[in-house]
Amino acid sequence: MIYCMIKSVLSKKPLVNSKFTMNNSLNQRSLLLYHSAIKSEKTQRQYDYQLKCFKEYSAIKSFDKLVEIEPKKLQTMIEDYVMYARDQGQGLSSIRAKLVALKLFFVMNDVLLNWDKLRKMIPEKTKSTGERPYTTQEIEILVKSSKTLRYRALMQFMASSGVRVGCFEELKMKHLKDMPNGCKSVLVYADTKDEYYTFIHQEAVEALDEYLEFRTRKGETITPDSWVFCSPCDTTKPSSTESTTTTLSRHVKRSLGREESKHGRYEIMTCHGFRKRFITILKSNPSVNISLAEKLAGHSVTIPLDNSYFKPLLEQLFDEYQKVIPKLFIDDKYRLQSQIQSQQDEIDLLQDKNTEIENLQKTILQIQNNMLELQKRHNS
Repeated sequence: MIYCMIKSVLSKKPLVNSKFTMNNSLNQRSLLLYHSAIKSEKTQRQYDYQLKCFKEYSAIKSFDKLVEIEPKKLQTMIEDYVMYARDQGQGLSSIRAKLVALKLFFVMNDVLLNWDKLRKMIPEKTKSTGERPYTTQEIEILVKSSKTLRYRALMQFMASSGVRVGCFEELKMKHLKDMPNGCKSVLVYADTKDEYYTFIHQEAVEALDEYLEFRTRKGETITPDSWVFCSPCDTTKPSSTESTTTTLSRHVKRSLGREESKHGRYEIMTCHGFRKRFITILKSNPSVNISLAEKLAGHSVTIPLDNSYFKPLLEQLFDEYQKVIPKLFIDDKYRLQSQIQSQQDEIDLLQDKNTEIENLQKTILQIQNNMLELQKRHNS
């Protein structure tokens, strides 16, 4: 078996291509113990995927069989698996994710392994890629070249709110509320410890409305419990992170013609590039309160004690958000409308001030006339 494992490493191919799924193995005790330690459904899916990959690579029939393997042999198997991943060009984050899932599984099943040794096999951190945000022009190209209302609305939503793509698996219509100037508030990760508010502007709201109208025409009844972005195959299910990321990645590559970097990643992360732009615009505005900016970005621990003691009102957050709306707009049409409205507001303010000045002048004149009248009466 060890010879086969080493041969697998050298050939850079897994031993098997099993069609075994996680669903038909849920009654295995090893897996039940493992799942009892995982609090998040999303984390469980990610960990299950990593565990399943290792099981298939190792040509083991079941998860319970994994924990029956003699520890020394199992240690060698995992070491070979790490070396295989390194030979495949996988980096620190990818290999670490594998080991985190495997460690939890074997720890929960009382299998003692040398995890310090395995951690030392993780490759060193390379220079980060995917750091650049999308430009406004790039997002405009992506939106206008998209053939579906769903993805136009989704890209507008991410660009205007800065939400992570994973939030759409939990976001329902009841989490959106109307705000002034055609905007909407968005309650992200509702009823969890990570809950926070952000907003979408008029341009994103209009794109979302078009998408919802399309769903209505297709026969769906939109209710408060409807998903904001549903699966294109089943409206009772939310849009999955994996399918959204995969589809957008293809669209971005096709529309922007981007090339992979040296380390196999792109200069701009497919979905996170929208969030990076949002946060960059937010924090580049000197008039935006930094604590409120962190709240709008859903950062809970950046500023000490803020998460426990600083609870701004929704109106306060919206006031800060409105300061950056012109920069967040994608289409120049909305930016020009915003500028015109801003100039009109200034004109109205000046007119109000002029009216106040005129009224004050009239009042002063009236007082002066009254004083003259009193003086005449006194002299007479």
